[in-house]
Amino acid sequence: MSTSVKINNDLYELARLAAKNERRTIAQQIEFWIKVGQVAIDNPDFPTSCIADALSSVSERRAEKKPEYKLEELLAQWNPSMKRSKEDNEWLEMRPVGKEVW
Repeated sequence: MSTSVKINNDLYELARLAAKNERRTIAQQIEFWIKVGQVAIDNPDFPTSCIADALSSVSERRAEKKPEYKLEELLAQWNPSMKRSKEDNEWLEMRPVGKEVW
């Protein structure tokens, strides 16, 4: 559920700039600031910068682990009679874009 809230234009601009720097939406930035404020009020002896860092690290997307392939495994799956997918054919027909050797 989302609700519209009116805020001061100066605060909106600050949130817009911070959101751009932190790669968040403006709404996400304002929500982040609210969470920092809530935790800071509940823990007055804890430095605000530590609170912000902790909340940022929790909210960051964890890097997805990419599958690892071994040549032996790929070759074991290869079947010369298999038809290539459209994506494979497009990839094979592409022109070089870097320092590929043909």
